[in-house]
Amino acid sequence: MINLITSIVRHRTALVGLILLSLVVAVAIAAPLIVPYPEDAQTFHIERRLLPPSSEALFGTDRMGGDIFSRVVLGARMTLLITATVVLSGVLIGVPIGLVAGYYNNGISLVLGGGAEILLAVPQIILAIAITQSLGPSIGSVILALSVTYWPFWARIVFTETRSMCHETFVESAIALGVSAWRVIFLHILPNIASSIVVRTTTAIGTTAFASATLGFLGLGPPPPSPEWGRMIAESRDYLPDAWWYALAPGLALLLTVLGCTLFGDGLRDILDPKTRRRG
Repeated sequence: MINLITSIVRHRTALVGLILLSLVVAVAIAAPLIVPYPEDAQTFHIERRLLPPSSEALFGTDRMGGDIFSRVVLGARMTLLITATVVLSGVLIGVPIGLVAGYYNNGISLVLGGGAEILLAVPQIILAIAITQSLGPSIGSVILALSVTYWPFWARIVFTETRSMCHETFVESAIALGVSAWRVIFLHILPNIASSIVVRTTTAIGTTAFASATLGFLGLGPPPPSPEWGRMIAESRDYLPDAWWYALAPGLALLLTVLGCTLFGDGLRDILDPKTRRRG
């Protein structure tokens, strides 16, 4: 663990990504303590709508008079809630399926692997839109839609890595000694492919945050007056370019989140993958 931390500190890309990601998480956790107008997440102030940035409203106000800074900071909690739930679901569903499908070479493997490939053949955002459209806009529908569409990515990565690992000498030796399949899978194969899972999980945080904002932008995310970044960007379109500050804050928050996850994930891949490290 100490070696990993040292490697991250020395790797500029990973360090910058970790700083950005940590900043977003810290803001989300401390949101109730740092927002000047916490009530603006649910209430309206029509008399002060579309005010430019000032000392009273750092990022201006929106079309309903809400303080944009307060809404963006509070929206970070919603974004991270959705993202964390979807990513955790993807790992818990996709990793076991990938392990089982990759280790066995029978009908179970065919069904599990084929199911993942079928879902991967459909554009993920289209499938997510279809699910949320049928369920109605809500946090729950967004989480369900993205969870259903994202777990195959983990399953495919783990499936490929497991198939490759099954030909390694230490795995073949364990099988020859009569070690049970589950012990081989979870004690021999899984620890050796953990780095790929970690990298995929890190980059998936940014991808999921962007997908969640996309659904919100299309009006399929949490309904108003929820402080959701995608919906805020969509609402700002009618007031551009005059109210330029309306889209700036939520857009910048989304950019920093996705950029931080991408940089951190790329850095981790360089650190954890020996082949990449040798090429560098």
